Amino acid sequence: MKFFLGMLASKVYFRFFEKNKEADRMGIVALTFDDDFLYHIAKPELVIAVTGTNGKTTTCNFLNDIFTRAGYKVAFNSDGCNLRPGLSKALILNTSLFNRPKADVAILEFDELSTKDLMAAVKPDIICCTNLSIDSMGRNGHTDYVFSKINSGLPEKVKLILNADDLISSQLGRNKERVFFSVKQLKNESSKRIVRKSEIKICPNCLSDLNFDFVRYHHVGKFKCENCGFTNEKSSYTVTDIKDGYMVVNDRKYKLINDSIFNIYNQLAALAVASECEIKNIDTYFEEMEIVKSRYHTEQIGDINLVLQMTKGQNPVSLSRAFEYVANLEGKKNIIIIIDDLFDARATDRSEVISYIYDTDYECLNRDDISKVIVAGVRNADYKVRLLFTGIDEEKIVALENEVDVVNYLDEDVETIGFVYDIYQHKNAKTIIEKIREKRK
Repeated sequence: MKFFLGMLASKVYFRFFEKNKEADRMGIVALTFDDDFLYHIAKPELVIAVTGTNGKTTTCNFLNDIFTRAGYKVAFNSDGCNLRPGLSKALILNTSLFNRPKADVAILEFDELSTKDLMAAVKPDIICCTNLSIDSMGRNGHTDYVFSKINSGLPEKVKLILNADDLISSQLGRNKERVFFSVKQLKNESSKRIVRKSEIKICPNCLSDLNFDFVRYHHVGKFKCENCGFTNEKSSYTVTDIKDGYMVVNDRKYKLINDSIFNIYNQLAALAVASECEIKNIDTYFEEMEIVKSRYHTEQIGDINLVLQMTKGQNPVSLSRAFEYVANLEGKKNIIIIIDDLFDARATDRSEVISYIYDTDYECLNRDDISKVIVAGVRNADYKVRLLFTGIDEEKIVALENEVDVVNYLDEDVETIGFVYDIYQHKNAKTIIEKIREKRK
């Protein structure tokens, strides 16, 4: 009875009272009546879960596009609400009042720290872990902690789709059925890189030092232990080349949706999952797909190329990749950075750990073709100090309290503006973009 009341109340609430259809309040209503609602609600025949530190939402968006284009009815938490209320909402919208599933497949993004509890409730058939890396220390702590939360909660029968280049997430579920994806060292990638932060430096088997044959970033790359022979897992889906806007995977070409390395991994993860589900014609579906504009967007404004890159503001891996991407854009550049987490910035009940600022690779912004770096937000002084440590001339750094003011400090003669912003800075980012359009046009 509690479950039925939760189902009925949530559907009525969504129909008549839910103003923000992208929120997860519908799921909260259902869980108010039945705390085990997520256990009780019927699931589609196939349930796919995607978790990991970075790339969950983008990978899920790719998968939703693939399955939808292939003719499947999909239950999908498209708004990125990846806790119990969000998953409940995605399933309620695709389940009848009398608990009959109306979808063929559920594609659900799982919060990595809550994955153990969510897996017990949903019991996914396939779990894709995009990667595991250092994240917000205030919430996630060390990668070993997150790894243990996921690994201890894996269902008895499940297929894992894992990143062979990530020596942490690739160790999940050693006693389970596992399939791996990988990106081979590409022509423009050097074998050795200076890595500010690596979460794994010794062999997980024998605790000897690992040899780094190729480091793509942080702890992602090709490794080997000379003592016991431990190395990367064998990949079933491998990017062997990227050329002319296409990536080659197992001798087949697929349109590259985005050329940033993190999105190449996301697309490859989606390809691996869909292929394991025996979806056909995936290459044709990729031809018409693109990154959600709120996460990546580029447009020409007058003679300026504006490139927007959303990131996790307290996540040094995500930040480093975003910085590297905009730093490598063509032409003389200004870089805008607004990465304060608005919730933490407004909080008065805690002091944030800011070690992530020094774990992030700001050094890639110290380039001659970057004429100005503009940082804004309550921690602007902290970011300025970090930029000064990279050796960037202080005259090239602008630090502001008000995010929207960045528009007034852009150089007139730049060819490109790279704009990196936190996921919770979307409103400010939208305002800044509009002001740039007004000023440049």
